[in-house]
Amino acid sequence: MSRLRCEGWWEQQGLGRQPMEDLQIAFRDGQVSGGGRDIVGVFTLSGQLQGERALLVKQYLGSHRVDYPGSFDGEGTMQGLWSIDGFGGKWMIHVARDAENKQNREVAEIQDWPPTQA
Repeated sequence: MSRLRCEGWWEQQGLGRQPMEDLQIAFRDGQVSGGGRDIVGVFTLSGQLQGERALLVKQYLGSHRVDYPGSFDGEGTMQGLWSIDGFGGKWMIHVARDAENKQNREVAEIQDWPPTQA
């Protein structure tokens, strides 16, 4: 499963908007996995996409975890409000649209929207 280069950030009062660097994420069967780094440290991301809902967990290596619930637009952007011990702020992750991800832009399948219920 290949990882896509992504762009992302999170905000915290007093720190402002902080970029997530070297961010790469793989999507497969509703599961999300990947990682990157930011001013706090190196982290992994894991979770799932449930329709328009994104339920992610950022785990800093050797340290704490942060919940990243939010929404998914179906076109590569996830956003929401992160939370840890009563603190929180906005976050956003977007699949980069550049030559590095070009091989992953091809449409593999077209599905009806909204999905039909069986």
